[in-house]
Amino acid sequence: MAITDGCMPGDQLSLFNISPGYAHVELTFCAEGGQPLGPFRLVIPPQRTQSPILEDLADSDLPSPSVPYSVVVVSDAPVLVQLHPANQDVPKLRRSAA
Repeated sequence: MAITDGCMPGDQLSLFNISPGYAHVELTFCAEGGQPLGPFRLVIPPQRTQSPILEDLADSDLPSPSVPYSVVVVSDAPVLVQLHPANQDVPKLRRSAA
């Protein structure tokens, strides 16, 4: 799965593991004009949610705050993924990073 809506600093993902076993999840960040960053690995317990703030995972290696990026999510178990924008009042600042 890929989130291509143009993630921005402060955005948060909710990753819900719907399976009865552990989900091993990899997140890779892809910015406009840059090399992919990651993968960053998470382990989500069965039927639990983790909600990482994206730049916390990348240790501030993400590009400038003005550059949107996409996130590629790969998991060995079914997970539901939802993006929570940091600033929902300014949707016009978001543009596709794909």
